[in-house]
Amino acid sequence: MVKIEKIGVSSAAKIYGLTLGILGFVIGIFYALFFSIFSGLFGDELPVSAAGLGIGMAIVFPIIYGIMGFIVGALGAVIYNFVASKIGGLEIQLSQENEIPIL
Repeated sequence: MVKIEKIGVSSAAKIYGLTLGILGFVIGIFYALFFSIFSGLFGDELPVSAAGLGIGMAIVFPIIYGIMGFIVGALGAVIYNFVASKIGGLEIQLSQENEIPIL
């Protein structure tokens, strides 16, 4: 068994930030498609162009999600490090596969 006793706060924050930034981009693309289709159905009846709003979301969502992921990743690592120092780290079992199969 191997124990994870401490997680690097900055590395966890970067990983969470980038992961959620990519997720925000995917969600933003779906919103852009939805609002583009939605604006095509109603034509000029909408006061604000829904297609423009969707494109704006595709730009803003990755930034917001990335910032939120960075903060949550940092807080999660700090909390894990505190708890792990009090009760011990997370135990995991690692295995190594043979690179050359024995015949």
